[in-house]
Amino acid sequence: MLSINSNISSLTAQENLNSSGAALSQAITRLSSGKRINSAADDSAGLAISTTLQTAINGLNQGVSNANDGVSMVQTASTGLSQITQSLQTIRSLAAEAAGGSMSTQNQQALQQDVAEQVAEVNRLASQTSYNGINLLNGTAGNVSVQVGASVGQTITINLSQGVSASSLGSGPVAANTVVGTITGLDLTSTGAANSAGGTGAITSINVVANGTGGFSFTDQNGSAISSSAAANLFTITGTPSGIDGISVNSGGGLTIANELASINSAETGFGSTATSGTVLGTLSGLSIDPTTGLAAATGGANTVTSITVESNGSGGFKYLDQNGNQLSTSATSGLFAASSSSGTLAFATGATPVSTIGANGVSTASSAAGATSLNLINYNNQPTSVANVNVSTTAGANLAMLSVDNALATINNIQATLGAAQNRLTGIATSQQAESTDLSSAQSQITDADFAQESANLSKAQVLQQAGISVLAQANSNPQQVLKLLQ
Repeated sequence: MLSINSNISSLTAQENLNSSGAALSQAITRLSSGKRINSAADDSAGLAISTTLQTAINGLNQGVSNANDGVSMVQTASTGLSQITQSLQTIRSLAAEAAGGSMSTQNQQALQQDVAEQVAEVNRLASQTSYNGINLLNGTAGNVSVQVGASVGQTITINLSQGVSASSLGSGPVAANTVVGTITGLDLTSTGAANSAGGTGAITSINVVANGTGGFSFTDQNGSAISSSAAANLFTITGTPSGIDGISVNSGGGLTIANELASINSAETGFGSTATSGTVLGTLSGLSIDPTTGLAAATGGANTVTSITVESNGSGGFKYLDQNGNQLSTSATSGLFAASSSSGTLAFATGATPVSTIGANGVSTASSAAGATSLNLINYNNQPTSVANVNVSTTAGANLAMLSVDNALATINNIQATLGAAQNRLTGIATSQQAESTDLSSAQSQITDADFAQESANLSKAQVLQQAGISVLAQANSNPQQVLKLLQ
């Protein structure tokens, strides 16, 4: 039907032209942005999924960065520990040199100066090794939590709570099966003396062996274990003054001493005839006994007692003088040999061949004859001092220093193992999460990125439709003019 008021062909052409124009605009937008989804109107569900994926990708990428930072921190700590290990190895070498037997006291003191420098270096490394303001080796960092995942709680913990200053390294039980001392010159074949578990015959020497838990076990000169059931008899010698009791071995291999060498006095038998008053019977040196530990101060002052001289009082008893010649309080003499810091030799006289008794902190030696006249205390320590307090100026101190450094090196090795495991874990996490981030990015690309081949085709189609639509619209708009010809 021909009509002037309504040009349906024109309206249809306009509608199609608008549609092709929208398609052309969308194709141009997608091709220019590279994105299939440029607004929620393009694909609301796809946009929501893409946003969630982008959140996970950002979290994973930051986790990878955090893990790499953690690796750098662990490597810094490990390098510091390696430097401390070198210092400890130097200290041990110096201690071994000092314990060699051919060093004079002056030489040992010179070596101690070198040891002190290395101890200072250990402390410097422990206090100054840091990463991004965090001290790594003094224990203040504690447990460091590293966020390595995209979500809350996806963390790993690096244990940096173990301080490695010289004062915190080296102490603790001696390693199991370490011989901490040997008693020689024995001939234990009399009634009551035990045979070793590995054979029969005389026991001529006894090795005091650490059991690794703070106690001792005993082996003979051949390394065979000595039966613990007979240990109480093994070190109890007939004729020993009654104040010097033997020891027994408990089930844990530790030592139980009956009297702790704490009551040697003038009433004890076995110390020979009465000497003239003022006669020096012996000196116990190498002490560091503070009055507060139970040994009363000398009457002449309150300084720490470092040496004790034993003199006869002329009436069958003893009197004790400190390093300054001041007499010690008689109320303190009952605890004279119980002080844990005692070490050195107390020689009342000479004469009989000694046999040995092991005490809580060492080995004492006394004559088995009724006229016993000597008592020696040898310090076999099962709890070596910390690295901060090692002293190689004596052979005994050098031996303890080696034990202390061995414990310190074991501690450092354990920390290194922990850090190495943490570094491997962080490296693995960084690698796996980088791969996960790549997979999520690929998934997001499938949802949001434009397909250029498809969009190029859509652009060409829309352009052709636009051109055709414009041409057709022009013709549709000219249709009313054709109606006018009917009126001519």
